[in-house]
Amino acid sequence: MECNEEQHAVVSVINNLACRFPGRSRTDIEDAVCEEYSAFNSGPVRAMVPVLVERAAIKRLQGICV
Repeated sequence: MECNEEQHAVVSVINNLACRFPGRSRTDIEDAVCEEYSAFNSGPVRAMVPVLVERAAIKRLQGICV
C-alpha cells in the first residue's frame, strides 16, 4: 500500500469511527487512531495497517485495554 493510499485509509477509519461513536469527540477518535497507527508505523508490511488500526482504536474507544 502506498503512503497516500494508507493515509486516505486512515482518514476513512477516523470517519467510520466518528459515525460508529457519535458520543465521542472527533479529537478523541483522531487521538485513538493516531496512537494506534504509531504502534504499527514501523512495520514493513503495510497492507493491513488500516484494518489493524481500526480494530485497536475501536477497543480503545470502547474502553477495553489493548
